[in-house]
Amino acid sequence: MSEARKAIFARLRQTLHAGPTPDDATSAAPQTGHARGPQPAWTEAPLQRFVAKLEAVAGTLVRVGSSDAVPAVVADYLETHDLPPQLVAAPHPLLESLPWPATLTPEHRAAQAQDIVALSAAYCAVAETGSLALLSGPHTPTTLNFLPDHYLCVVQASRVVSHLEDVWDLLRREHGGMPRALNLITGPSRTADVEQIIQLGAHGPRRLHVILIEAE
Repeated sequence: MSEARKAIFARLRQTLHAGPTPDDATSAAPQTGHARGPQPAWTEAPLQRFVAKLEAVAGTLVRVGSSDAVPAVVADYLETHDLPPQLVAAPHPLLESLPWPATLTPEHRAAQAQDIVALSAAYCAVAETGSLALLSGPHTPTTLNFLPDHYLCVVQASRVVSHLEDVWDLLRREHGGMPRALNLITGPSRTADVEQIIQLGAHGPRRLHVILIEAE
């Protein structure tokens, strides 16, 4: 690196309050932590805040004691919204192992254009924003999150983290880094681009229904 370039980068890094340039950092110890900026604080428990934030963005939620109760919740949702007993579900080990009744056996695959109801499993949930974090992969196809009008998602209460930064920490700890894609879903899809009128389902599902498993 030329002296002129070194001088330019040194001034930039000084302005940004950054560390030394690469040439000057050869003897420095590598950083192992990930610094965080200011984070919002609140008094309620993370799970309580997650539920409140989810409902504030028009998401709905039902609590169950164990995963075995999920099929009954799905069946009740379909009946409540006058939907046929059909759905597509993620080929996720948790969802494939559920005691599905013969009258409601989901197709475990990626979603297609004609699918109306989808069920998937979240990687975790974020109390700060009421968001669901979903990883792309063979067990959780991303099309399930966006194509059907009705999106149902299972999340375990123990996987509700406080802040968005906690999602990145969880990924580093459990996966060693980021997946190919991570989607943060906060409520049903909506837009007010046309005459400032809220329209649901503009870029994804019109309804988001979360099934919170409390005991596992």
